[in-house]
Amino acid sequence: MSIKQTEWCSVPVIIDDATSELFQMPAPDEDPDQQPAFHITQSTADLVPRDFKRYQPSLQRMVENWREDKERVMQEKKAQAGEGRSMSSPGII
Repeated sequence: MSIKQTEWCSVPVIIDDATSELFQMPAPDEDPDQQPAFHITQSTADLVPRDFKRYQPSLQRMVENWREDKERVMQEKKAQAGEGRSMSSPGII
């Protein structure tokens, strides 16, 4: 398996022929350091630069959607952490 990296729309692109989709992005998780990245095959990497202006709006939307999903995941994590603290803290009477 050969993995190469480049960048599109200020987001890392990982060229990995084990990728099964045209453009894949890992699902956002609770890791605060996780960043978006496109996972693509070499054939996709060869195709997109030839007509980047055509693909750029879709790529930008994917990044925006990923960041919104990531923010939602982090807010849910924060809310769950807050619920856990309030349940274990004694109440003030």
